[in-house]
Amino acid sequence: MANPTPNLFARPALDQTIAIVQRYQAAAIAAVNPKLDQIDEFHKGPKMRTAYPWLTVSYEGTLLPETSQQSIEQHLVLIVGLETGDFDSETGQETAIDYLRMLDYVFRKLAAFSDWETALPIVNDSVPSAITTPWPTGTVKQVFIERHEQSILPAGEKRDSPALKVTLHLRFDLEES
Repeated sequence: MANPTPNLFARPALDQTIAIVQRYQAAAIAAVNPKLDQIDEFHKGPKMRTAYPWLTVSYEGTLLPETSQQSIEQHLVLIVGLETGDFDSETGQETAIDYLRMLDYVFRKLAAFSDWETALPIVNDSVPSAITTPWPTGTVKQVFIERHEQSILPAGEKRDSPALKVTLHLRFDLEES
């Protein structure tokens, strides 16, 4: 049995991640900091920044360990990056941390395990049907946050001042029969 192409197998993770954030962000914002702005910008690739907060979901890679002939195991990692706004030594970092807490809350507290294998509504140009195509039931074995990060993006690239970015690394343990 040949292994599927990893980047094709990652597509459900990209779409489901965006759909889950869209579905649960209002509840997470209410729980973490009601003063945060809703995320309206959701992307899977490079694009000129037009507003903050700006969320980009990208595929980091897939580990394909040796498996039996009956199944294919995969450990897939996505990067969920959120540019939160202009850098300010006090409020900018606090806001960025609150956005990170909000995203963590979405994935740890609000998203149900079944959300990863259920067709969900999504607003994204790359999904014209406005409904995700998830993995088959039973494919997802575990989803967890591997780590959090915060970085400062330098001024430039149509940005007059530095900006803050928070990042979650989501790992998916999958098995395809």
